[in-house]
Amino acid sequence: MIEVSHKSLQFQQGLLNRLRFKIRNVSNVPITFRIRCNNNTNYKLDHYMGLIHSLQDFENCIQNIEAADIKLFGDQLEIQYAELTDPLLDLKEFWKSRKSLDHVIITIEVLDVQQQQKDAILIELQVKQQTLQKELQSIKQQYNQVQKSAVDINYFNQFQEGFTVGQLMIIIVIALFLGGILR
Repeated sequence: MIEVSHKSLQFQQGLLNRLRFKIRNVSNVPITFRIRCNNNTNYKLDHYMGLIHSLQDFENCIQNIEAADIKLFGDQLEIQYAELTDPLLDLKEFWKSRKSLDHVIITIEVLDVQQQQKDAILIELQVKQQTLQKELQSIKQQYNQVQKSAVDINYFNQFQEGFTVGQLMIIIVIALFLGGILR
């Protein structure tokens, strides 16, 4: 029978905020509502109850009173609503004698913007750190390959410098001769 413009109301920590939200009657009959807050110490509503005609909107405001840094986890508004058959009936009297089972819950959040910015920077730095670690690992692997190639070249150079070409040819001939004898 009603729709609410926000599923959650978000205040910034440490700041006085005033947020607007709308309650829309989507039915063809007049609707009355009342709003209850589980933390009336920190929040103030412009209207705690009202009447919304068929297919009309009702705009309301909520303010965090003291910009308190301490908010209870789970702060919320409960909007109870019911069909109003007698438009001349006093709304306070109507709600005294009735408890509506139909309701909508809107959560209230207090956001620490500075902490959110710090968290975003931390996540970004962690991603960069992982990227740099992968690049460092790749560079280490390349370095090890180059070192292995350099060691292989060094062994060949030492072997080549230790013998003259003539000495190498004599060793090859002896090796072929011994290979032929041993067969």
